[in-house]
Amino acid sequence: MNEDDVYVCMICECSCSNGIHILSQFICSECEEEIVNTSVEDDLYDYFVERLRALWLDLIGLEMDQPPGSSFS
Repeated sequence: MNEDDVYVCMICECSCSNGIHILSQFICSECEEEIVNTSVEDDLYDYFVERLRALWLDLIGLEMDQPPGSSFS
């Protein structure tokens, strides 16, 4: 990831350049830290679960598109 590249965070929807890519999604550093530090009892927990569901949907979509016997590349 180049410092000049700007991505939209899947959690806060802000444009930023620092963060992580997971499958086809991007999570900014601030949201990543907040996710890691959020407890199950926190009100934000359910919000994060719903937003991260997109990662699972991407994974399921990839698996369904793969021909039998092929592997992810």
